[in-house]
Amino acid sequence: MAYELTRRRFSDLLAHYRPSRYETFGQDDARFSTPMHHALKCRDRLHVALRSGLRTLSPDRQTIVDFGPFPGSLLRLLRSLNFTRSARLVGAGLMASEDFIHCMREDVQAEVLTVNLDPAGQHFRTKGYTEKVPLPDHSAQLVFALEIIEHLTSPFHLLAEAYRVLGSGGHVVLTTPNVTRIGNIFKLLIGRTPNDRLAPPGYDNPDDEWRPHAREYAMHELADMLRQTGFDIAEARFFLGEDTQECRLSVRQDAIDWAKWPFYLIPHLRGSLLVMGRKP
Repeated sequence: MAYELTRRRFSDLLAHYRPSRYETFGQDDARFSTPMHHALKCRDRLHVALRSGLRTLSPDRQTIVDFGPFPGSLLRLLRSLNFTRSARLVGAGLMASEDFIHCMREDVQAEVLTVNLDPAGQHFRTKGYTEKVPLPDHSAQLVFALEIIEHLTSPFHLLAEAYRVLGSGGHVVLTTPNVTRIGNIFKLLIGRTPNDRLAPPGYDNPDDEWRPHAREYAMHELADMLRQTGFDIAEARFFLGEDTQECRLSVRQDAIDWAKWPFYLIPHLRGSLLVMGRKP
């Protein structure tokens, strides 16, 4: 029977969640009106992604991979659930210091592996990072890639690795900002660029492993890329991935945020995308 992570269940999980030092923003962080950590800040996105992914998962075979695991919130939340308490949890991506790897292994028995999932960009070619996730073919049942694909020069290596490690019937869950969101349309209407979160022209810093966005996508583009890789589309949805809750906003920014709400009735104007692919 599929596991249903309801909003109430997820809220209870967050209420008892103990973040690691990598997730907390600090008691005195001026950006927030209350003490904040990554899982709480990103709660809407994490809930939507976990709910969709866990519905597909069998209770008897559970190897779950997180592409881009830092700062560890997704893997730590998975380990907190009774349904996945005995699962094998693997993270693969950058920003995996020895201390972070040790922390994840000791705290939640998760394996974290340093992998460059964007070799086409050539940003980290001098670091000698492996470009393949060190897992056997067909060994995983579920792969998450949350808010990472927009940072990649080419997403097809990541998608191909997800396809390779998944067994038949396995699923990959992607989330990313929606390029057609109302905020971007507002910017165009007042003569501003919607590309202000993208890497500026000529940006090249091989020591920055949390890089700016390379590009953002519309729903049909993500779905087409998954199909080209070999996946069937199991779910595609627009959602509100709000991460400005409990943030201190200027009066102007607060007014802009309120002005967006009527437009959210139109799905393709919402802020975030979720696409789930199924390996045949």
